[in-house]
Amino acid sequence: MNEHDFLTLHAQKATEYLLGVAYLLLFIPLWRFVSSPVSAAEARVEGAVRSLFDWFHVPEGFFLHPGHAWAKAEDAGSVVVGLDDFGHRLVGPVSAILTPEVGAAVRKGEPAFSIVADGRRFDLLSPLDGVIARVNEAADSAGFHADPYGSGWVLKVVPKRLSENLKDLLSGEAAGRFLEAAAQRLMPQMQPAMVTAQDGGAPVNGIAKELDPEKWDEIVKSHFLTK
Repeated sequence: MNEHDFLTLHAQKATEYLLGVAYLLLFIPLWRFVSSPVSAAEARVEGAVRSLFDWFHVPEGFFLHPGHAWAKAEDAGSVVVGLDDFGHRLVGPVSAILTPEVGAAVRKGEPAFSIVADGRRFDLLSPLDGVIARVNEAADSAGFHADPYGSGWVLKVVPKRLSENLKDLLSGEAAGRFLEAAAQRLMPQMQPAMVTAQDGGAPVNGIAKELDPEKWDEIVKSHFLTK
């Protein structure tokens, strides 16, 4: 290789090096500009959804049906039935609670009671087989949401096959994983403002309406397994 060829090659390599440095100098700020806002937004959503997972729970002694109705056995031999807190937050404020008459039979996996919100009716599937012994006539809208696993109960049922029914329900860690999966189904459409309120981080009341104001009832029915 002669001196001219060596200098030409050296100049070519130097040019390539300078172009590479220039590319990096231009690319790094652009990459930061494009990726940083997205990453920050994703982090906020992930944190909000994580908070959502931590919020929803099933207390000890409660059994959960996949349609979000719960059951809890009492010492007197009856079983209390209600709607879990995920279902409450999903629907939001209700205007009416519709229950069968005392003495009516309920069957596991079939409608046991209904709630009405914004003129839409939603059926809740029974977590067990039995006969209705009592309905909570005091479960108005305020009390219904204030204490889902306590004063917000809906029905008291005399069970027929309690042990058999409980085997098909979820409790403890299994119930927690189920609620996480239910929240995960909503995640693709979630924004932080939709998930948590401004007053302490509790999930907003009426998540489905925030996600899709026009078809929110379809979201609710898909989770209640009545769609």
